[in-house]
Amino acid sequence: MQNIGINLLWLRPGEVGGTETYIRRVLRSLSDHSPELRLHLFGTPAALEAVRPAVRGVEEYITAAGDLPPAKRVVVERTWLRSVMGPGLDVVHHPGGTVPFSSSGRSVVTIHDLQPLDDPSNFSAVKRRFMAKAIPSAVAQADVVATPSNWVRERVLDRFDIAEERVVTVSAFALAPDLSVETEPSPRLAAILQRGPVLFYPAMTMRHKNHAMLFQAFAEASRHEPELQLVCVGAIGRDHDDIRGKAAAASPQIHLLGHVSRVDLDALYVRSEALVFPSSYEGFGLPILEAQHAELPVVASSTTALPEVVGGAGELLDPHDPSAWAHAMVHRVRGEERARRIAAGRENASRYSPETTAAQQRSAYERLTA
Repeated sequence: MQNIGINLLWLRPGEVGGTETYIRRVLRSLSDHSPELRLHLFGTPAALEAVRPAVRGVEEYITAAGDLPPAKRVVVERTWLRSVMGPGLDVVHHPGGTVPFSSSGRSVVTIHDLQPLDDPSNFSAVKRRFMAKAIPSAVAQADVVATPSNWVRERVLDRFDIAEERVVTVSAFALAPDLSVETEPSPRLAAILQRGPVLFYPAMTMRHKNHAMLFQAFAEASRHEPELQLVCVGAIGRDHDDIRGKAAAASPQIHLLGHVSRVDLDALYVRSEALVFPSSYEGFGLPILEAQHAELPVVASSTTALPEVVGGAGELLDPHDPSAWAHAMVHRVRGEERARRIAAGRENASRYSPETTAAQQRSAYERLTA
């Protein structure tokens, strides 16, 4: 039995986007498919509440501190976390992308992407300065670096002086939406679904998610197909007000619904005409796999990790070409081509499974315990 300590102090539910979903999937896969591991979770009450449904049979260590903004988190990691992470742990895993300066022993860090270094303009001045030091420090301190995609792995190897064997890919997996749709969506969503064909974009409202370009393309597409609807869901990000204003200016048929229930999310995967995913920077792209599980055609950006995740089973477009996106929205795949893409999508999504995720994460730990 190996004892794995997992630092969840970074997790602020509803505020960290896809990284929250990613760690829930990783923990779920380990809980279900790695009985030889004993997981010890360290975090705030809110963080542990967020991941608890995904795991079973774990030890929990809850800090007395409630909400932990980044500056306070660093202090708690150096004090409380250091005091409770005892020598009985075989490996300490930091899935939040940073490693406390006081960390000792064998450690794994998950680097979700290098966006703070590749495109620092997306972050505040304070966060830019912090991450410019924290990411290189994490890569240097951790014994093993885990990344969600091969693309991020290559970016880490290109940017830092680190041996290849120290960097491993640990991909996420998709939950298959409920194809039966036995539960009706909320009245708000049901009304939108009745108005016309729906295109669907799940993403936090942040600038690099490229909502602005998508809205421009949709406005052009809706002139050719007036009943077309665009539904955007996801947590409220730092650029929400600006994105909301651009949506209102572009078209009344753009609907920003914010966070929605799993029932509504499944309904969108099942009843939409296509998933549109124009993000200009992604370390993975889990909604693409969920769309493929739901037999929903995918149109995605041809950049960063997205081509790797799409796996040749969707249409890839330049994220800066609104005319190409408008054309794809109007001329959606139909007939034999739609069936071909759906079949290819199912096959691609099947490569990402809970068993695969668990095996990949275990391999990161085993490099330190073998």
